[in-house]
Amino acid sequence: MIGGKRILVLEDEPLIAMDLEDLLISKGFTVVGPFSTSAAALECLDEGKPQAALLDIYLFNSTSFDVARELRRRGIRYAFMTGLMASDVVPADLAGSPIILKPYNERELMAFLTAELSDEAPHVTG
Repeated sequence: MIGGKRILVLEDEPLIAMDLEDLLISKGFTVVGPFSTSAAALECLDEGKPQAALLDIYLFNSTSFDVARELRRRGIRYAFMTGLMASDVVPADLAGSPIILKPYNERELMAFLTAELSDEAPHVTG
């Protein structure tokens, strides 16, 4: 059962953030955010208590890598979302993290969330 799960959204492009939020809500998820900065996303982790996160890699003046590291430390599943795919886009300590290419495909996004949020899926910690 994945409906009702809390999904943190970190996306600095307002239209993409709104579209993603609308999609997630229409599928029965609760959206934590959306946030446009890593600092805001990190501040919400204790009270927002997401079960998973979708993280835009490149934000206006930073990246989401610190958020990913904290999510991994807490055992919270996440996927990076990016329009750029290069071999060195993710730092070595976050290698192997799921990546969803933008523009995202609803089927691919839902496949990630279904796989990662099923009751049987193991939590990954780093």
